Amino acid sequence: MKRLLVAFAVMASLTLAASAQDMRDFSDDLGRTVSIPVNPQRIVSVREEQFTAPLWELGANLVGSAGLTDANKNDGKPYPRGAYDLFHLTFENSGLTWIGGPNEPDFEAIAALEPDLILAPAWQQDIVEKYSAIAPTVIFDPTKDRALDRYRRIADVAGKLDEFTHRLEGYQSRVDVYRAVVADTIGDPADVSVVVAQASTEEGGGIAISSNNEALGQVLHDLGFGMPQIVQDLGLGNDLISGELLETIQADFMIGTYNVAWGQTPSAQNAAWDEVAPGWKDFLHAARHNQHFYIDREPMRALSFRTLEETMSIIAANIASRGFVPLED
Repeated sequence: MKRLLVAFAVMASLTLAASAQDMRDFSDDLGRTVSIPVNPQRIVSVREEQFTAPLWELGANLVGSAGLTDANKNDGKPYPRGAYDLFHLTFENSGLTWIGGPNEPDFEAIAALEPDLILAPAWQQDIVEKYSAIAPTVIFDPTKDRALDRYRRIADVAGKLDEFTHRLEGYQSRVDVYRAVVADTIGDPADVSVVVAQASTEEGGGIAISSNNEALGQVLHDLGFGMPQIVQDLGLGNDLISGELLETIQADFMIGTYNVAWGQTPSAQNAAWDEVAPGWKDFLHAARHNQHFYIDREPMRALSFRTLEETMSIIAANIASRGFVPLED
């Protein structure tokens, strides 16, 4: 009973605080119109790489974040995925409060922070009312648009559009530089195909392909590289295809990702390929000619301009600044 009374008291104080703020309407990715503060002061993020990283980079008023726990990372203590890898952001060095795992939020911990805005991912729509009972809650769907478009909307919600615009100008100048590098070394990037593909041994196995894999998808798009038709047909989506369709992902270059904390080292990822598609190293053009490489998934998926610029440097070093064997039609 005491806990219930405390919860009601917190909600009442939040209601009073919200009424004192200037509010505006925002349409989220569930099609809901949410009344949010014009200048939120106490934001809680329920997805680390998608919301915590960009909010931290922009200097938004973030007070709490979800976080993972892995035995061999951050000494086994909770850490904000992606933001930890990119900024070495921890709950100990940031002043942020851990509000549970991204799929197991602690609603009491969230309420105790007295947030005036909560950001949550679309796959949590079944519990959005629980969030909304605490504070205005905006839902974003990471599969709906490209990284930069989503980042702009997150900046808008957080009242940080000016900072986003300033950083965007810097990013676009880097894009211009690397486009010049691409033009100098390989000519028209549309003539060079790149596929983002990952062997998966889960649920029967297959090859995961994507045209919109966070910073990778954004950078490849901005630099103008081509992609196999099967990936183009995905639009902004992704798919898991059978190893029997290996021919359809032939490309000049192939990129995969790894996550050391989860035992997914590059050698482990190669072993997954061996299991899912035996003979892939000889059959796939990119693998046969040493034009297949991996990127660390965790910092790459942390939505931020730092991620975009670092990923662009990796792409330039591995594709645009060396000779390669073109895929024959």
